[in-house]
Amino acid sequence: MSASVVGSNRVLRGGSWNNTAENCRSANRNSNHPDNRNNNVGFRLVFVP
Repeated sequence: MSASVVGSNRVLRGGSWNNTAENCRSANRNSNHPDNRNNNVGFRLVFVP
C-alpha cells in the first residue's frame, strides 16, 4: 500500500489460520473495506505466563 491510495479501505496486517506462512507475518499488508466480515479477519490473544 502506498500513501497515495485514496478511498475508504483500511489496512490489514498479518494473516490468518488459512493463509500461507508468508501472509501470516505481521509485516504483511493488505486492504479491505471496513464493512468486510469473514473468518480470516480479527485479532489474536496471546498469554505468556
